[in-house]
Amino acid sequence: MASGASKMKPELPRGRTRRPATRKEARANQRWRVLEAMAHQVGKNGYARTTVADVIARAGVSRKAFYEHFGEKEDCFLVAYEELSNRLVNDLVAEGAPYSRGDRTGAQLGRYLAVLASDLFMARAFVVEVMAAGPRSLELREEVNRRFAELVFGHTSADPLVRKALIGGVNDLVTGALLRGEKDLAKLLPSMKRFVNRR
Repeated sequence: MASGASKMKPELPRGRTRRPATRKEARANQRWRVLEAMAHQVGKNGYARTTVADVIARAGVSRKAFYEHFGEKEDCFLVAYEELSNRLVNDLVAEGAPYSRGDRTGAQLGRYLAVLASDLFMARAFVVEVMAAGPRSLELREEVNRRFAELVFGHTSADPLVRKALIGGVNDLVTGALLRGEKDLAKLLPSMKRFVNRR
């Protein structure tokens, strides 16, 4: 859940005019490749069927390298979910900044759908499969949804239960579209706007 997992990958120095990557930068890049691979594999195969072997094969790292960064598959998935969600929140803050209160929600929802559509495997991992990844995942999802609701609907309603209902409706529309295999998520935006405005 950020502006596309691949777009948010840390860039390593490269080319003749750039300095060589430091060990710290190389490790950060390696870690990010693992997180990106986890999101992709979970979105493609489902959380239950994704293995550490799948992830390291896609990331191009050794099993030892995986366990240097993460204790187990669940830890890796939760870190990926939280980090990408935080980046998405920052992205939506920037997206909404130029707009007045009346237009901000629509702009942020439009950006949210565009981000999800830019990587449908990531979208499925963090919208659908997050609900199948166990109690810790559900607790983290609750916190992420609360922050998201405050950001997008905070100026729409002061009532946290109303905000929760709004984000629940948005999530349900996206989940249904992903389960149907739809790729054009932008077409959900008019319905989302009507739903929010009829609260």
